[in-house]
Amino acid sequence: MNKKVKVLDFTTKEPLIDRQQNLWAHAETIELAQKFGKPLPVEISEWLHRALKNIACGEDANSIFNVVPEKRGVRKDSFLREMQQKVTNGHIAANIEATEAGAKGKKTSQAIEEISQALPATKRTTVRKNWNSLSTDRKPTFTIGKK
Repeated sequence: MNKKVKVLDFTTKEPLIDRQQNLWAHAETIELAQKFGKPLPVEISEWLHRALKNIACGEDANSIFNVVPEKRGVRKDSFLREMQQKVTNGHIAANIEATEAGAKGKKTSQAIEEISQALPATKRTTVRKNWNSLSTDRKPTFTIGKK
């Protein structure tokens, strides 16, 4: 007797925050599989293959992963902002640390400028504000899952 494999369905009309959390949970599964050298579960591997193929064909990634807000003008929720803050603060922390070879790290302003250029949707002032206000997330390493 075979267990039924749950098909990943991103076409349901769940609230946006639930759809984003599902997407981040799958990203965490991929991250853990890579970290421990294990193969991806079949359903996630097939879903990821289909999604990347559609994105490569020119479709919008937000619609492929079903994280588009339901209505025009709806802001993306705090979960996405939290993930963006983790990425930007991790980049800044990694750049300002001194290396093991004794070389000094970059200045904070240089690291902020670099990450804000790499992420054009995020303003430099927002990156600086996040760095200054979130002292707990000033580490070069982070996980993309829940806290």
